[in-house]
Amino acid sequence: MNGYVVVDASLAIKWILNEPYTDRALAIAGEWAATETRPAAPCLLLIEATNVLHRRMLKGDISSSQAVHLLAGFLNMGIEVRESPQIHLRALELAQELQMPAVYDTHYLALADIMGCELWTADERFFNSVKVHKPQVRWLGEFKEGR
Repeated sequence: MNGYVVVDASLAIKWILNEPYTDRALAIAGEWAATETRPAAPCLLLIEATNVLHRRMLKGDISSSQAVHLLAGFLNMGIEVRESPQIHLRALELAQELQMPAVYDTHYLALADIMGCELWTADERFFNSVKVHKPQVRWLGEFKEGR
């Protein structure tokens, strides 16, 4: 690996919210920190994470002050946010190639392609739809500590 790994919102949000596989998300973050592997993501990550917190607030799961506190923590986690026109162009190509109904997930995959690293996701449906053609996509549910 080149020192980086791309993470999508489905995985990264588990670092601040208690959800299924949160234990694995925290374990993998610890493993990456120990091996100096840096998480990266397209700027879409920030929009998706903010939306998740907003929706949790609307449902009454968290208060508005908790949402602000959690988002502030999320923004300071050290995820390297990358943005370039090439990410969007590659995401569009990948969405067409993989016959995806939308381009959100392919933005993360595009960045992983550009950076030459793995993409880690907690979105099992996305993983299952691309794993045959894109082996660099890894699913959090398969993570085992000390692998």
